Amino acid sequence: MATIVIRKLDETVKRKLQVRAAQNGRSMEAEAREMLSGLVTEGAPARRQGLGTALRKRFAAIGGVDLPIPPRRFSPSSDDAPEIPNLDRGLGTAIHELFAPLGGVELPIPPRRKSHRPIPDFS
Repeated sequence: MATIVIRKLDETVKRKLQVRAAQNGRSMEAEAREMLSGLVTEGAPARRQGLGTALRKRFAAIGGVDLPIPPRRFSPSSDDAPEIPNLDRGLGTAIHELFAPLGGVELPIPPRRKSHRPIPDFS
């Protein structure tokens, strides 16, 4: 096994290496070893890619599919678009108005209480 010493390493690079090593449950030395081995065996560092790009690359060999793309509608008041609820009254009200046509669900919600004492009966 060979030994390598790296001098004049920027402090931010060292800190990022420490964080990455901690995230992967390794020592800094083991993390650096793993990174260097991966770079040498794979070539250039792999860039993160989006899901669409990864899917296209994976299935490119079997051919693609051309799907018709419908035109965008910018008006929320079109006939087939659901009405957007008014958010001025609160999020709970907006969610209720949005899902009320689907039937909704009634949930028993106990009243909020700040005390453990029983509620007095003034009758």
